[in-house]
Amino acid sequence: MRAWAGGGGSTPPRAAYEPFPGADFFRSSPVSPVITAMGRRLVAEGCSAYADGPGPRWTDADRASYRRWQQKLGFSGADADGWPGAKSWDALKVPRS
Repeated sequence: MRAWAGGGGSTPPRAAYEPFPGADFFRSSPVSPVITAMGRRLVAEGCSAYADGPGPRWTDADRASYRRWQQKLGFSGADADGWPGAKSWDALKVPRS
């Protein structure tokens, strides 16, 4: 087995952040620890629209909070609709759960 070029092991290190799960993931009303981790990052970034939470179920509060994040990044109109996209997701740096 070939060693990973970045170190002595045989596999690359696990990424520190959750990869973008895809737009369909959010539109399917997921229940996942990824949603909780995302919500905590939104709160840390000052983009909370939560009355309760964040929690593991995707809710309207998550979408409103994510919209605030998109606006903070400078997105507007349809690009700030609260549905996560790859560019804004990568900028949020959601830690792996």
